[in-house]
Amino acid sequence: MLRSRHPSHPVPVTDAELDRLWATLHEEGLAPVVFHDGGVRCAADLRALLAPHRAWCYLAQAADTPLALCWLDGFCGRAARIHFCVLRAGLPRAEEIGRLVVRFLLHAQAPVQAPATNGRPGPHLLDTLVGLTPAPYRHALGFVTRLGFRRAAVIPGGAVLARPAGTRICDAVLTLCTRADLPDCR
Repeated sequence: MLRSRHPSHPVPVTDAELDRLWATLHEEGLAPVVFHDGGVRCAADLRALLAPHRAWCYLAQAADTPLALCWLDGFCGRAARIHFCVLRAGLPRAEEIGRLVVRFLLHAQAPVQAPATNGRPGPHLLDTLVGLTPAPYRHALGFVTRLGFRRAAVIPGGAVLARPAGTRICDAVLTLCTRADLPDCR
C-alpha cells in the first residue's frame, strides 16, 4: 500500500505516524544516513520537512508495517527532487517497492483542466525525477540505477555529510529518471 501526506488523500500519513517513523529511522541507524546534511535531527524536524505545503510524502507499507519512505521537493516545472529510504522491514522487497514508487510518480495524471507550459493539458504531474546522492553512497547509487535512473553529472562539493566526528563536504551524483528511462515504458 502506498499512502501520502497530503490533505486531499483519504487516509493521509499522520504526524503520529511520522513520529513513529522517526523512531524507526533512529533505531535502525538510518536517520544520519538519510538526513546526511544534519538538517533533520528529531521527529519535529521530520514533520516540518514533510509538511504538505513543502513536499509530497509517500509511505509504502504492508498492513501497518512501514517498508519505505519517499518524498519529493524542489519542484520546477514537471520535475522534482526525489528522496527515498527503505526500512529494514522493506529490504527484501526494496527494488520492487522502489519501482512501484517511481512508476507511480511518473505516471500520476494531472487534472485535465490544469494547463501545461505549452498551453495544452498536461497528461502527467511529473516528467522527471531528480536524485542528488552523496558520491560515497555507492549502495544508493546502485539501487537507483536498478530502478531506471541514469547518471547525469557529478557535482564537485555538492553534498554535506554531517557526522558526530565533524562535517565533510563530498561530491554529489546527479541522477535523472523519466518515463522513457523505465524499462517497461519505452
